[in-house]
Amino acid sequence: MNRIYGKIEIANPVLIELIESKPFQRLKKISQDGAPHYIQPVRDVTRFEHSIGVWYLSHKYNRTLEEQIASLLHDIPHTAFSHVIDFVVRTEKHDYHDKFTKNIILNSKIPSILERNGVEIEKVLQKGNYNLLENELPDISVDRWDYFMRDGYTMGFLPITIVQTFLDNIYTKNDNFYFTDVRLAALFSILFANFSRLIWLDPTSHGAFFLLAEAIKIGLESKYITKEDFFTNDEILLEKLKNSHNKEISRLLSRLEPGKEFEYANEQNAEFYGPNKPRYVNPFVKTTNGLQRISELVPSLDYFFKEFSANYKNLGVVQQI
Repeated sequence: MNRIYGKIEIANPVLIELIESKPFQRLKKISQDGAPHYIQPVRDVTRFEHSIGVWYLSHKYNRTLEEQIASLLHDIPHTAFSHVIDFVVRTEKHDYHDKFTKNIILNSKIPSILERNGVEIEKVLQKGNYNLLENELPDISVDRWDYFMRDGYTMGFLPITIVQTFLDNIYTKNDNFYFTDVRLAALFSILFANFSRLIWLDPTSHGAFFLLAEAIKIGLESKYITKEDFFTNDEILLEKLKNSHNKEISRLLSRLEPGKEFEYANEQNAEFYGPNKPRYVNPFVKTTNGLQRISELVPSLDYFFKEFSANYKNLGVVQQI
């Protein structure tokens, strides 16, 4: 039973084998949010749950089997603690794990599973060929759509009735998602930007990322852990950090506890200050003139998007006492 989509039945044997494979099962022990769940336990989504959801959306829109498999496997290379590692190695696009996709998949049983079921692995690995899975902001992708609804529902912001309304009223044309209702498109974009502000860019998220990233950096520099440990899971990597008995690592990890929230601070007063990723979507709406962005039909949204991007590009936070 999926908490967003209800009962999901997966009948295709290749999908079942892939889900049961070791690389996919590993995702059960990798948190979707990376670090904030240690302070806010309600954030209990895993990469496993999210990946099933991304596949479901691909399946719902009758994408090819190769694209459905690519959607299912899109997070296979994710590191422990998800995007926290991007704060360790400093990647601007938060895409460190993507560099390891081919290597991790090819060195697992996934190729033999695909070959045995008549699926060409090279097609599956070309995520860039599947626009509904791998596109750029501000478009909707199955990946963004799932984590938007899943995180919004989990955090108590998004009623399941609104989830269902979106599922019933988003269509596809020429590998793009679109709405026919201007108000629903506007609602989707406004909610997405606000979830970015309230969930993915909230001060506790930002602070938790920095705390855990600093602990991992010390672990690397002191050789308690290696970059190979990034590809284990949250439990294993956290245990290695704890077992280092390093005082600074222990101090940082002790601050990742329920109730120890962060608040925004200006650069001068911030404990942690740095860039983040303000995300918004600007979906298409089908009109008599073809597909148009919602910001063309509701011009005030264009100002809203620009203001949001400017205000949340860099964030400063300090932990509450």
